[in-house]
Amino acid sequence: MNTKRGYGPLLSFQSQQALELVGRNLRTARLRRGESEELAAQRTGVSRQTWRNLEAGSASVSIGLFFEAMVIYGFAEQLFELADPEIDLDGQAQDAARRPRKGRTAI
Repeated sequence: MNTKRGYGPLLSFQSQQALELVGRNLRTARLRRGESEELAAQRTGVSRQTWRNLEAGSASVSIGLFFEAMVIYGFAEQLFELADPEIDLDGQAQDAARRPRKGRTAI
């Protein structure tokens, strides 16, 4: 895996932006609830520094921790929508294009 200065995997710009957005959103959720970083870290079972890394959108934080934080702050429903095959229009189109049409036999 490619890494940059040991800070985690090298990500596309879009992926890094998404991580940072989720981190900011979780920070907003924590602050709206009046919780400290220390309490958030305790609730997720990590150190305060790891929690700070999560809120900063660091790629070195595990996806499991991001998911756990989202569940703790009430975003579980959004997790169930991630990569939902029902909204994968590109994948559905490619799948349909590979299927033989009715009335025709595949060669």
